[in-house]
Amino acid sequence: MPIVMSEEALAKAYWAAKKKIDAGDIPTLPLYPKQTLYRSIDPTKSYTYLPKPANGQPVSRMLADKMLSPGDGMREGVMNRFSGLPLAEGHPGVVTSASYGPPGSAPGSATRGIPAAGGLYCVLQQQALVNEAAHYSRKVPVWALANRCVLKIRLTTLMQVADLSPHNPRALRFLRELGVGTWEEMTDPKDCSVARGIGLAVAQSSFLAGLAVQTVRSSERSEEERGDNLVLYGPQGKMIPGIQVEEVYFFGKTYEPEVFPVA
Repeated sequence: MPIVMSEEALAKAYWAAKKKIDAGDIPTLPLYPKQTLYRSIDPTKSYTYLPKPANGQPVSRMLADKMLSPGDGMREGVMNRFSGLPLAEGHPGVVTSASYGPPGSAPGSATRGIPAAGGLYCVLQQQALVNEAAHYSRKVPVWALANRCVLKIRLTTLMQVADLSPHNPRALRFLRELGVGTWEEMTDPKDCSVARGIGLAVAQSSFLAGLAVQTVRSSERSEEERGDNLVLYGPQGKMIPGIQVEEVYFFGKTYEPEVFPVA
């Protein structure tokens, strides 16, 4: 899992990205009502506990809605790339003594003035879901979702998100013009300093609900078909507005999942 390794790199990425975002200079992607998103969870974990109902019964909407809340923001526990605290302290090699801060500020903590942000991680295409699951489970793609749940989520309102996927030429230009990182730095498998800085800047935007970016996980398809992750920003523990769970897929030891509606 990637961690923030440099307070200074995070701060530079944050303030450079925020300046461009405040000026409206960032590529965006509209997400329309009724558009489908997907989210994979482990239904046996305490923070994503979701019991499978009896045959013919729906999943409780109250329980399903709990899966639409960011699990980070006030804490760093999940080590997400684009959301969390401005600095993941306590890890070997983390740089905490930098003096970089907001433009024009006095020397001090590099992350002074940078708010934390919670992020709900979904995908825009199903292949991204499988690629991510295969990476973490170390299983072949066809069995990557075994013993997991997939939430089929519908948008109920129009959203605009930042689009930093590499197939958007404006995204690559945006990263180059930050002067603090490239696609490779933003997707570093061990160090998410630049990615976290950019994500926290997007989270502070008044017109962006989240961030879309191509998954870095390998694909059994071509490299152009990895699929895109989507991070929707909001306070930890509070349901992201404008989305709802429509169906829940329980994957067991068979190829086909059991599908349950939500009511």
